[in-house]
Amino acid sequence: MRKVLRWAVLPLAVAALASAALPAAAATTTTTTTYTIELISLTCNKKQTAVGKDRPYLNIDGTREFGPVEMGKGDTESLVGRTHDFTGSSAVMELFEEDSGVDDFLGNVIVNDTESGAGVQVDEFDHLNGAKYTIVYEVNPA
Repeated sequence: MRKVLRWAVLPLAVAALASAALPAAAATTTTTTTYTIELISLTCNKKQTAVGKDRPYLNIDGTREFGPVEMGKGDTESLVGRTHDFTGSSAVMELFEEDSGVDDFLGNVIVNDTESGAGVQVDEFDHLNGAKYTIVYEVNPA
């Protein structure tokens, strides 16, 4: 019985010495930065519908942020005051054209965290049937 106890105590003593000799691991904290997309304007360069005006709307990360409104070629809508916060490295802006059936996807723009503090950004939605819209926005830390 004595031999069994001696062999059982030895590993416990080694483990206790090792943990006392090693410094405790530093607690790691993960900080997540939040960014704000400040929308400025949306311009219709070429509409999607052949007759009448388009009815575009803008979603960012699945949330409706603008529209639908009627827009024709050359029309610009002010989006000043509309913002969207995101965390992580990117957000997705998607433009759709409202229809009586299934809405048309007009394209997407990926907004990256690297754009933060870089000033005004200009990008285009130009996915479907030659429709072209220009979005102007700015990204800043929230």
